[in-house]
Amino acid sequence: MIAITGASGHVGNNLVRKLNEKGIKPRILVHDPTTVKKALEGLDFEAYKGDVNDIDSLNAMFEGVETVLHCAAWISISPGIIDKLRKVNVEGVKNVLEAVKKNGVKKLVHVSSIEALGDPGVGVVATEEMGFNPEKAMLEYGVTKAEASLIVQKAAKDGMNVCTVCPVGVIGPNDFKPSQMGTMIMDFYNGKLPAYPGYGGFDWVDSRDVAEAILLAAEKGKRGEVYLLTGGHATNDEMMGILEDVTGKKRPKIAMPYWLMFSAGFFAEFYYKASGKEAVITRDSARILKSDLRASSEKAKRELGFDPRPIKETFKDQFEWLKKSRA
Repeated sequence: MIAITGASGHVGNNLVRKLNEKGIKPRILVHDPTTVKKALEGLDFEAYKGDVNDIDSLNAMFEGVETVLHCAAWISISPGIIDKLRKVNVEGVKNVLEAVKKNGVKKLVHVSSIEALGDPGVGVVATEEMGFNPEKAMLEYGVTKAEASLIVQKAAKDGMNVCTVCPVGVIGPNDFKPSQMGTMIMDFYNGKLPAYPGYGGFDWVDSRDVAEAILLAAEKGKRGEVYLLTGGHATNDEMMGILEDVTGKKRPKIAMPYWLMFSAGFFAEFYYKASGKEAVITRDSARILKSDLRASSEKAKRELGFDPRPIKETFKDQFEWLKKSRA
């Protein structure tokens, strides 16, 4: 039996789909029935009502389970909410580890993030050897993912059979929320994107490939090991070119320099704090793009058989899925 937390998320729902394709009916933790109905409609699973901050619900769900795939997390670029992020991303991980140990679960795969490794520096390709570093994280979200990943590493040293996967920026189809990237792609298509960062870039990976890598890690991942997952790099200029190709629309005419993006992020933070809305641009997000982050998946390819598809294909598939879902 396989149990999944965060099954209605972008990675999680693709994971349920992958398991169903293999004839496997997983258990899933249901925090919000509305999002589960939207993201998992028509899929085969066994639902357990609960929350990662409710240890009793985790114990009930993990009873008789052999493998736990922990995908649940609160992803945000908003500043000033680290205590709220820690409640899910750190305390939730502690609860999962406790429930895994109590129920004798044989294998745990923890889904972390490239953010947990911190900023490798411009021109440096991130690898697993960097380790998890809360002090170098570029977002509060990254701080909490690093803290949680260090806790997981300690559990592995203490004997728990747990490994960690760290995806870069996740894009791809079945983006039901949608993600910030999904929103940006549709804004691009609908002519509502006023400008784009004219500097830097990022690494991206397909949500379906991340789901497949999690299953590979459950099968082949070694205790205590970390596996970075990337499909490839694109500068923001290259990404605009990809979106022009896949959408048939022209990019915005304004390419914003770093100083202007940083300034916009500064003022935007006040707006998001006052309105209570989720941030889409902050000073930290401007810095991340400037870092032009690049990562290596050579270890995951070598040890797990990770085989990501080209990122242009992923952007195309996400756009076509988004367009169809809104028709």
